[in-house]
Amino acid sequence: MELLILVATLFATFNVILLLGLIYLYARIVTKTRAGYSAGLLIFAVLLLFHNVVTLFGYTVMGGLFNDQLYPVLVAVTVCEFGALLALLKVTV
Repeated sequence: MELLILVATLFATFNVILLLGLIYLYARIVTKTRAGYSAGLLIFAVLLLFHNVVTLFGYTVMGGLFNDQLYPVLVAVTVCEFGALLALLKVTV
């Protein structure tokens, strides 16, 4: 089951990278247009980044403390979030 927590950690890292890219894009849009919708997306992305950094910390530091039956759920949630962020990036760019 250690492989599953490694996969979850890897996808959480991908999520952080995607969110940093989205934050950069949204910040550029906000500075150019002052659009309220983009400002809301920027705030959303920053808060989601904070969530993913805490999640990544939890997976790396406390991953061994989780029950083995929880690992597939953690992987599923993290991979689904990655897919959602990819879709958001595609729509944004």
